[in-house]
Amino acid sequence: MTKSFVSAIVSALMVVSCLSASAQSIIEVTGSATINIVPDRITVEIGMEEYFIPDEYNLGDSTLVGIKAVERGVMKVLLGAGVPDSMINVSDMGNYRDRNSTGEFLMAKRLSAVVTDMDQLDNIARRVDRKGITSFNISKIDNSDMGRYNRQGLKSALDAAREKAEFIAANEGLVIVKPVEIVENSPGYNDGAMFSNVAYGGGSGMDGMRRIVRRYSVTVKYQFSDKKS
Repeated sequence: MTKSFVSAIVSALMVVSCLSASAQSIIEVTGSATINIVPDRITVEIGMEEYFIPDEYNLGDSTLVGIKAVERGVMKVLLGAGVPDSMINVSDMGNYRDRNSTGEFLMAKRLSAVVTDMDQLDNIARRVDRKGITSFNISKIDNSDMGRYNRQGLKSALDAAREKAEFIAANEGLVIVKPVEIVENSPGYNDGAMFSNVAYGGGSGMDGMRRIVRRYSVTVKYQFSDKKS
């Protein structure tokens, strides 16, 4: 079952103007809301590279651990943590030779895996062998029910606008009749990638993982009338 935590924060910043257009009296307000969502689709990318193991019996000799062997170890950890094979892909492969550090060319590869929660990701980070791993980063966070959250966020922004319009109208002895224009200002749908990368072996990155943040804003024009009319 998807675990989701949603909190709607209604902004008190409202722009109000009273206009007289034709025979209509208009109140214009701006309402906004913020929704925080726990991701259930976390994409992690694991960088791998071949490496040498020194021969303890023959100084100066070493054994190459190939990219296939490193990948097998990573795959074993991913599958053991419950990540389906269909959710694991090769996102990059190749490397260049750094002549300053080694005279050998070492092949590199990057795997992309999708996990469902931070506990699963933490389990992978603890179990994967550090040898042969060059990077461990969260590249994307998402939620499979994002459409529902977008609708909820937009509704919260509309509710905020209406509440403000009703407050202003009542304060001036007026009554809201109906909305005559609604404009969505900034959907905020591009805020889904607001998260902290996890530094491999750092530990603190996992605890600092942020939720998906979506912001919504609408401008609404309401027709109003005098209470006596």
